[in-house]
Amino acid sequence: MLEIKEWRWEKPKRQERRESTFQCPYCNTVVCAFPDTRIIDVDLGAIKYHIYKCSRCCMPVTIGQDGSIIPPSLFLPFEDVKHLPENIDRMYAECRKTFSSECYCSAIMVARTLMMHVAVDKGAAPNLKFVEYIDYLEHEGFISSRNRTWVDRIRVIGNHYIHEVDEATKEKADHSIVFVSQLLKNVYELPQRAMEVY
Repeated sequence: MLEIKEWRWEKPKRQERRESTFQCPYCNTVVCAFPDTRIIDVDLGAIKYHIYKCSRCCMPVTIGQDGSIIPPSLFLPFEDVKHLPENIDRMYAECRKTFSSECYCSAIMVARTLMMHVAVDKGAAPNLKFVEYIDYLEHEGFISSRNRTWVDRIRVIGNHYIHEVDEATKEKADHSIVFVSQLLKNVYELPQRAMEVY
């Protein structure tokens, strides 16, 4: 049987209003605001949500007591990378989307897989062992021996979550995506930008 909760919407008293800083999910601006409305669970008598108005775009933003923002951001986390081939761009977007959905294990696995796709896009044969793709990227000059350490770190993190029964952390997923975005910039964006300069 579906349980129906009763909610009460009310305007908080001036002395009960607490300013919050948050990133607006509509315009991506960091704003400070006071809540205009709060939503109370009538059965528990507990405040569940506060509703704020973004001072930039004037859209309503609901923030739960746990800090969750409703709706989720319309913007992908991490930086965009320009000049990516279409398939690489889609995979990078997938990696970022899984992270924003708090699917950290999936984000790590997509980041790891993305390196294979980069190597194949740059001429490596398909169906190699994963370490052979990294060797190829280094041998062909797409990564240097100094960069090999952090590229190899993506492999190690990915291997851990592919072969072990363990819950991925936000921090590990963040590291993987930061590393892979740097690889994408080095391989695709920076060479194109250098050609545009001259």
